[in-house]
Amino acid sequence: MMPTPPEPGRASGPDLREHPRAELLMAGRLLCGGRWISCRVVNVSAGGARLKIEGDYRPGQDLVLELPVCGRYSGVAVWARGGELGLKFACGPEQSAELTEALIGLATYG
Repeated sequence: MMPTPPEPGRASGPDLREHPRAELLMAGRLLCGGRWISCRVVNVSAGGARLKIEGDYRPGQDLVLELPVCGRYSGVAVWARGGELGLKFACGPEQSAELTEALIGLATYG
């Protein structure tokens, strides 16, 4: 059996993330430069989120992610490519963990 090649744009080595990710799809809004745009959360962890977005973003940009029911969370773009963005939460680990729990609960139970 041949090994499966890595997906384009993904690292082929071990996952070195600090926090485990939870997969989900949830609509939200992203504030950048005084303008709100629609986005979708693809996955989330206590440290950040992967978002589907439209527009051009750069690593280092300060952003605010707004999610229904959960509230607003400040962060910084750590990568952006192909209509997706990696957001690192600027809030502390306790607030990030609460957000992750809330999102997983919403994704699981509605």
